Amino acid sequence: MKVLVVSHNFPRFAGDPAGAFVARLAGALGQRGVDVRAVVPHAAGLAEADTIEGVPVRRVRYGPDRWERVAYTGQLHRSAFSKPATALMLVPFLLALRRAVRQEAAQFQPDLIHAHWWFPGGWAALAAGRPVVVTCHGSDVRLLEHSRLARLLGRGVLRKAAAVTAVSQFLLDGVAAQSGPLRETLVTRMPIDLPVFEAGRAVAKADPPIVLYAGNLVPTKGVDTLLDAIGILVGRGIRVRLRILGQGGEEGRLRARAEQLGLGSVVEWSPFLPQQAMPAEYGRASVTVLPSRGGTEGLGLTLVEALAAGSAVVGTRSGGIPEVVEDELTGRLVPPDHPGALADALVSLLSNPGELARLTEQGQRRVSREYGVDAAVTTFLELFRRVAPD
Repeated sequence: MKVLVVSHNFPRFAGDPAGAFVARLAGALGQRGVDVRAVVPHAAGLAEADTIEGVPVRRVRYGPDRWERVAYTGQLHRSAFSKPATALMLVPFLLALRRAVRQEAAQFQPDLIHAHWWFPGGWAALAAGRPVVVTCHGSDVRLLEHSRLARLLGRGVLRKAAAVTAVSQFLLDGVAAQSGPLRETLVTRMPIDLPVFEAGRAVAKADPPIVLYAGNLVPTKGVDTLLDAIGILVGRGIRVRLRILGQGGEEGRLRARAEQLGLGSVVEWSPFLPQQAMPAEYGRASVTVLPSRGGTEGLGLTLVEALAAGSAVVGTRSGGIPEVVEDELTGRLVPPDHPGALADALVSLLSNPGELARLTEQGQRRVSREYGVDAAVTTFLELFRRVAPD
């Protein structure tokens, strides 16, 4: 079987977290005998032809190096249909990607195209005249929900796809609500690098215990609620440190909130770290928290990684988080925007080592079963064989 992978997000270098799960899945398919190639955007300083995870990669140029800023910034889905200024390079980017996919398909003759994110990958893939499997990851689903223009375009892409998958049932339901009837749908978990994250289990836990948050510092992540919860713990005389790994527009306000709560000596701040550093971060933490609000969390991959690395987890009943955290079985769930409930959940874990260990171990087993490479490859191969022409 031949599969052409199309994605606007893909590792640019060894250890790059951008689209790492896309490359990991493509490489694992190759190891199972599938002939895989990938078409992805170019970025400054990169070769136009590369090999990542054993997969030949074509990087598509769409302008001079200094102007190639559409992909790899995390802004594509937020700005594509809402900021006219982005059209300056967005249009050349889309046309170049679509043309490259069509050219590569004509040369490679794949049995099908696997497009990650319906836009721009799914849109570009349909031009090649091959069966297309579209996998939605979250930001593209929110795009459908918040832009009428995107909905009109997205419905055309998704209804023409041979199959549409999403990384959580929550996201798949969101796609169906916006697109209407589709040919075939399936929840497909993206694989994490289990051996890498499992190394975090050998790292000694910090004393006093660390509560970890890793992610963007934006309003929807609810980090202000986490700060308030830590303030409650400190007020109760509980020894704890909060480590915040991330960046974003809310950082200034959150730092001010921490000072207002008297947490200046309790909270540690760090920018994002390379992916290879994260297993040790999770390993040192007693609990990793994802306090998202507003139903914007497509899955909560941070919690998957944390469990694999040996950290207990607490999440909110928001978006796809309950598909990772089953309350009292693989972690604790609390309502969004409820500092008191979050504080109580943290106290119950930090004061009860046996319970903390039980939830962590059960979460590890579930993650190993559902988020390993073998499970993901088996699921996709079965799907590909159903939709590829005989």
